[in-house]
Amino acid sequence: MCNEINCSHDFDDALDDIFGGLEAAPRHVLADAEVARATRAATTYTENCPSCRGSGQFRSYSGRVVGDCFKCKGKGTQTFKTSSEQRAKSQASATATRDRKAATAAEQANAWLDANPVEAEWLREPVKGDFTFHADMLAALVKYGELTERQEAAVRNAAAKSAARKLQWAADRAERDAGAAVLSLDKIRTGFDSAVRFLKRPKLRIADIQFSLAPATGRNAGCIYVVRANDDTYLGKITQDDKFITSRDCTAADSETVARVAADPAAAATAHGHQFGNCSCCGRELTNPESVARGIGPICAERWGW
Repeated sequence: MCNEINCSHDFDDALDDIFGGLEAAPRHVLADAEVARATRAATTYTENCPSCRGSGQFRSYSGRVVGDCFKCKGKGTQTFKTSSEQRAKSQASATATRDRKAATAAEQANAWLDANPVEAEWLREPVKGDFTFHADMLAALVKYGELTERQEAAVRNAAAKSAARKLQWAADRAERDAGAAVLSLDKIRTGFDSAVRFLKRPKLRIADIQFSLAPATGRNAGCIYVVRANDDTYLGKITQDDKFITSRDCTAADSETVARVAADPAAAATAHGHQFGNCSCCGRELTNPESVARGIGPICAERWGW
């Protein structure tokens, strides 16, 4: 042991002799990549704020200054870790990636729709009221290119029920068409043909049944709609081939009224006026003695050819 009393070293000895020739601890040398990262982290880019163009002010649409810019907090500049060129390049790359993913998802969605025509028809049905489930599922399919297992099961179940309902409706409609009453409608058609020259939407009300002409530009052009006047319940339509195709809500009494009016609309209009005291064509109260006696106003009678 070397101390003040017992020391075997000479003051002229080299340091290596004193410390036993120990090698110096190696220093940590940063790799080139680490240096580059550290340099980038330390580098910032100060640019004019793109929102206020360096003014630091927020202006209204009229050009009036209403306060500091929200983006730069009134400084007029913003500091970024990357240059504007790098940000633009990254944004373009991200946009291209999103576009590729969207195109792939759309291709997968179209393939799924082609392979599942029943479900595809249900998914593409127009939205009615507040029910948007099918539209939401179609949007999810287009966005992601596929549905989850539970979503696909729900879609298949709903599409199957919808298809079954449509088949039942078609069968019911065919049954109603086959059993539709064939009426003599020359007189009521003549009345509507005459009234349409004076009225944009002629209507005829007998008791609680209302007749109206279908729009000329619609798919039922030439037909006469029949509804219950007090609640607008659709009872059916009189087709161009003189058939009264009823709805589910049309009762036997309603059908009898339609047949009676179709046989002689002028007589039915007169009986309505005598019973209810108002004109069956315009709905106004009959006050003139001649109108009361006829059961219909003279102007309406002329317009309808009665």
